[in-house]
Amino acid sequence: MSLFSLSRELLLIILEELDPVSLLHFCKSSRYIHIIVVNYSTLLYRYELALSGMTDGISSFCSPRARLDPLLRHRKGWLTLNWTSEDRLCIPTPTIVGVSGRFLYHASESSYHGIFQWSLHIYELRSYRTPPVAKLQYCKFNLPFEIRKVAIDAVQNLLVLAELHFPSQDGPITASLHFLDMWTCQQHPQAQNLRFQFQTDWWGTLPPGHRISIERVQIYGIMVGLSVRLGVEEGEGTTELVLVNWHTGIDQRQRFTGDLLSFDILSESCLMVLSHPDEDEDDDSGESAASTWERGPDGLYLHERGKRSPQITIHYIVDDRRLCSAQVISYDLPESWKAISFLQICPNTSLKPNVTPPAGTFFHSDPSQRATVILVEFPSHSVPARCSKKVALVMKESLFQPPSLGDRSLPWEEWQDHCTVIHLPDDSHAFEVVGRKLVFFQSVGEENFVADSRSRLHVLDLNDHAAECLRSIAPRSSTWSWNEKWATASKIFKAGAAEFIRTSTTQVQSITWVGATEDAVILYNERDGQTVIRVLTFGTPQHTPNVP
Repeated sequence: MSLFSLSRELLLIILEELDPVSLLHFCKSSRYIHIIVVNYSTLLYRYELALSGMTDGISSFCSPRARLDPLLRHRKGWLTLNWTSEDRLCIPTPTIVGVSGRFLYHASESSYHGIFQWSLHIYELRSYRTPPVAKLQYCKFNLPFEIRKVAIDAVQNLLVLAELHFPSQDGPITASLHFLDMWTCQQHPQAQNLRFQFQTDWWGTLPPGHRISIERVQIYGIMVGLSVRLGVEEGEGTTELVLVNWHTGIDQRQRFTGDLLSFDILSESCLMVLSHPDEDEDDDSGESAASTWERGPDGLYLHERGKRSPQITIHYIVDDRRLCSAQVISYDLPESWKAISFLQICPNTSLKPNVTPPAGTFFHSDPSQRATVILVEFPSHSVPARCSKKVALVMKESLFQPPSLGDRSLPWEEWQDHCTVIHLPDDSHAFEVVGRKLVFFQSVGEENFVADSRSRLHVLDLNDHAAECLRSIAPRSSTWSWNEKWATASKIFKAGAAEFIRTSTTQVQSITWVGATEDAVILYNERDGQTVIRVLTFGTPQHTPNVP
């Protein structure tokens, strides 16, 4: 008996049981099924979710029919870079500024009655993927220490602030993490200790030309990752990485050090470390690299050693409650990529698997489709054949699973088919990843005119069905130009066997940095001691809350 001989009522019962991805595949295999689906809003919503690379949120009071239009508007806004609302903030150029989760923050030093303190401002950003709110939240806190990095996890009401301590005499340089309630700026009730201190390998006063910075703070559940970098002249340096359980304030036994090192916590039991190991490295401790630096009486000096190609290592995060040995899976990058000048895992701001979305969220990027994007830059004199100076290596995060017993190493040839190499403009900057979108800007200022910050914004949509989504907007067009709030152009390009979308502004903007969330693109323009922040939000407005 053929499935298609069943009554429409029985087919609808079967289709209602399918998850969005299975429903999408069924529609692609049968025109008849597709016709049924597009005529039932509940099924059409699921179909469009899968087509958009999204998954359903937790929103029991809002029907699929009511969520369908916001989904389509949200998707079209990103594909055409046509935002719905714009919020602006003009402030004196702060010491730090950025976005964490769905919050914008900036911090700077100020003086009050001759006492210097640090002021931290936190703004909730708009979202048209959640129910309307009467007013967006805003907080301001005054703190007695210099804030070097900010990380926010609103689900846990957790605010993590990082600072650096420099000894007055010959002592170790330390980095501290403060575990605070994000609404009171007091010690978080689930944190046994207010502060965790990490003693670096660096001591005393730094020589001229040396600089220590906190590169990244990442929160995942009970784990917080901290990376600290010592930079010296000509871009050389070394990075230290540590993981800490913020509930207990106890760090993991494993620590990582490398000349070029980047990380991403994939889960509470799985850590990704990207590094550029040495040829003669032989470290059985599970750490990513031995230090190549030695302190002399007048500074740090680099020992030149041969390099292997860059390497991704997946480490099992050891739980202090269980006794087990370090387990590692390593993935080698191409052998021709030995000479590199920059290496980084681009942080992905969308929700990871097993992370609960904000209450009432209609839909969000499918965690199972999240992209891992690795940015690689080569020296001008050592660009490999058929490569641009900057490339992005893209793969699905789900490719990387926690290691089982024993160590394994995969050469590039064994896993390259799971990757896409995208060649980027030499003058591209500020890479942000949201789900399967890559956002960055390209400098297009006049040559040799340093003060010119004119730029062009680009969004690469790496969703497997992005080309189909674009054609659904203008099915009879071979070129896509949009003249709404911005003049933009979209283009389908191929990378290997896949088709992707690049949407770019054709007008020149003033951008010095860019950020991105699932709802918005954030543009920063710093000039003459002022920073103008523009938050461009996509989607369907349901209510206009008051902006603090």
